[in-house]
Amino acid sequence: MQLRARLALLALALMLVPIIAMSLISLDSRIDTMIEDTSRSTDFMIEQIFEQVRLALEQGNGDITAKLKNSEPVRKVLDSTVAFGPAVVTAALVGNDGTIIVAAHGEGEGKPAMNLPSVAELDADASRWLLFASLPNLLTAKVYEARRRVEINNQPVATISIGVTTALIADKARHLLMVIVTTAGLVIAGALLVVTLIANRILEQLAVLTRGFEQLAAGANPTEVKVSGGNELSTLAEKFNELSRQVRADRSRLDNDQTHLFDVVRSIQDGVVLLDANGIVLFANEKAQTLLAPKKEKVALEGGTLAAVLGNAHPVLALVQSTVAGTEAHDVPLALPEGGSFLVSFFRLGHERIPAGLLIVLRDLQPVIELETALDSSNRLARLGTLISGLAHQLRSPLQGMSMRLELLSREAGGVGGRHIDKLHHEVTRLDEAVEALLRFMRPEELKVSDFDLNALLKELGSRVMSDRITVEYQLDSSLPLIRADRGMIYEALTNVITNADQAMRDGGLIRLSSKANGSEVEVSIADQGHGIPKEQLDRIFDLYYTTKTNGSGLGLPFAMRAIELNGGKISIESQIGQGTVCTVTFPIAADARAKPSVSSTA
Repeated sequence: MQLRARLALLALALMLVPIIAMSLISLDSRIDTMIEDTSRSTDFMIEQIFEQVRLALEQGNGDITAKLKNSEPVRKVLDSTVAFGPAVVTAALVGNDGTIIVAAHGEGEGKPAMNLPSVAELDADASRWLLFASLPNLLTAKVYEARRRVEINNQPVATISIGVTTALIADKARHLLMVIVTTAGLVIAGALLVVTLIANRILEQLAVLTRGFEQLAAGANPTEVKVSGGNELSTLAEKFNELSRQVRADRSRLDNDQTHLFDVVRSIQDGVVLLDANGIVLFANEKAQTLLAPKKEKVALEGGTLAAVLGNAHPVLALVQSTVAGTEAHDVPLALPEGGSFLVSFFRLGHERIPAGLLIVLRDLQPVIELETALDSSNRLARLGTLISGLAHQLRSPLQGMSMRLELLSREAGGVGGRHIDKLHHEVTRLDEAVEALLRFMRPEELKVSDFDLNALLKELGSRVMSDRITVEYQLDSSLPLIRADRGMIYEALTNVITNADQAMRDGGLIRLSSKANGSEVEVSIADQGHGIPKEQLDRIFDLYYTTKTNGSGLGLPFAMRAIELNGGKISIESQIGQGTVCTVTFPIAADARAKPSVSSTA
């Protein structure tokens, strides 16, 4: 509304100023012309009266006053001046003592003449610029006097006086002023109407643009702004639409990037916490929640202060305060009260003395420890493998020779001696097989990879172990996808696992074979109801030559683990005394593999 009023006043001023100026100039010109005409007419009448006075005074000698009173031509010219002179109201001859000698129609003769303002003052008023100061005087009727002295021998004897009224000039001035006021009023009304219409149109278009900018500033996606016409506002609307489209595209790209970033951060295995300058948690992924507040499932880290959730005595808070003070801590080993060892890093956000926030990254040390252990075991196994491989090659030749000679002795000895020789030959053969298995475990395998159905393989293995003593139960995922691996190697590895399950149940029992898809992997579970494995032995069951059996070789599970890992899989075993053992094996799904109908899940 204020803008509309300002536009209207500006347009009105721009239109009225020239009109009023031209009107005043015209009024001044008209009044000046009328005053000049009156002045010239007065001068002409005074000249006529002067001529008659001169002729009257030239006729004989005598009293001048008497000559003027008795002169008929003088009286007639005074009467005609009042009767026919424009704007003339009085005409008289005034003596030196100020008394009227002769007057038109004899009015006021012998009386003192009135003291009237001079016509020269009227001329002065008319000469003022645009009549600003004299206009009020000219709008009212007044009488002005024009005089001329009559002299004889340079001595004044009388004064010719003509009184002129400005009534006609005032009427004309009022009429012109009324015309100006009326014209100005009409112009004002028309201008206000036009300006209002134009302003409404402009303001409507500006309002559309304003709403668009407000929606853009508020984060909304404004619709296309449409402004009709080919003026600057339509150009501005086009530019706004281009800006709006660009902002929408940038905002969409930013939202996608932000969503992707948060999804990535939430899915990583490290704990990530973002704090603001006041210690309030702005973001914490699920891993951070698990590490820092595992027993406070209902307490969300985000939105509250870290001190309120963890407590003031938590070791992380001490490192937070140290980082805020100016010293960043990177990869600091820290044992959390909730349990576990972690590498904690703190990063300051911003370059100011007081940071705008902190980024905390907690990395679990357990995988690092496991990796170091696995690396150490691998190095030791590699060194041991080199030694054992050479030793095994040295043993195979004597063992083969011993086996051949024992066979010959068995044929010659016969009887009781032959039985002892056969038993000795059996032990030598078993030793040779152990050496062969050891060499096969140590040498690199050439994989024969193919896509196959793991459910069918489990069904085949189950049928081999099933007996009157052992019952096999299947829980197979009918939509299980194919895996890509060396089927023969996987068959032999799982055979070792199932054989261990069979041997763990001396009095018989149930073996459960399960399969399911788990993301990009296939998971196989082999569970038995045996006596279980003690915890102190569970960590060593994959060590080479370690066995809990009386006649075991200690090669079955290490061979199974190596075969599974060569095919990109993983194996883990969980066991509880008196409840049995569960072996879990995972394999990667074959690329572009489609699920195949599984065998029946009934035993």
